[in-house]
Amino acid sequence: MSTVLLLSTADTDLLAARASGAPYRIGNPTRVDVSEELPALVAGSDIAVVRLLGGKRAWEDGLAALKASGIPTVLLGGETVPDAELMAESSVPAGVVAEALRYLVEGGSANLVELARFLSDTVLLTGEGFVEPQQMPEYGVHGERPYTQGRPTVGVLFYRAHELSGNTAFVDTLCDAVEARGANALPVYCGSLRGADTGLYEILGKADALVATVLAAGGTHASQASAGGDEEAWDIGALTDLDIPVLQGLCLTSSHAAWEGSDAALSPWTRRCRSRSRSSTAASSRSPSPSRSRAPTTSRCMSPTPSGPRGSPESPCGTPC
Repeated sequence: MSTVLLLSTADTDLLAARASGAPYRIGNPTRVDVSEELPALVAGSDIAVVRLLGGKRAWEDGLAALKASGIPTVLLGGETVPDAELMAESSVPAGVVAEALRYLVEGGSANLVELARFLSDTVLLTGEGFVEPQQMPEYGVHGERPYTQGRPTVGVLFYRAHELSGNTAFVDTLCDAVEARGANALPVYCGSLRGADTGLYEILGKADALVATVLAAGGTHASQASAGGDEEAWDIGALTDLDIPVLQGLCLTSSHAAWEGSDAALSPWTRRCRSRSRSSTAASSRSPSPSRSRAPTTSRCMSPTPSGPRGSPESPCGTPC
């Protein structure tokens, strides 16, 4: 099978590629030095796939270097629909670009294996053979956690991309902490809350409180709410109907120790909320009352869960997918 260079700003794509066992070379464009590191990655690859959250302008110098190298390139946006500008810049047919995006949107190591086969077959004509992208669950419960009757249940909601890539250490850590405080933990993954299936809300309805690392309205910038931006960007929508406390958790790419020791590298909103987030974390750690009679409350920031170094397999990236 041909070697595929996968450069994605979604670390969950890279983790799934690594877990697939297929011949991938991987890197995050935000951490790849274009002049010193990119040439070596290209030299050992047969085709390049680049997925950029933010479009062409997010990595113009890197795209120019790939084009100059002559390697076949598949350029994709970070959303679930094709990016017309990046598609036009790709050196392979538009149909190949659109299909490659389907493999990444569905996610998971099995689809990443077939993506490599698909590109080898359709672009490099190696005759590998491949299967179409396999649809993965849109939502579900992560793992099996103990349930104790009489204890309140705290839901932990996180992105489906983390589940499919195996990047769930931060979820397990948070759930362990919830259980240590005397509550049941209910970890649930989903692609988005916008237009989500009613079955997802039936699962979440079992919780007495919820920590959501998924942006409630499907947006990408929490700091835009109440910070001079779009106030509607933080509308919790259908979560209101659950009538339970909802805390917005931060899923960061730095370690917990680094977050505690620095006020930098976070949005102004997060920095302003830093002292408040600690009290929110303490409140969420206490066993919430199982009563559902009170009005729901929301918090837009809380202490992040422990994670590994930036870019490590243990490091949650918060990629919407």
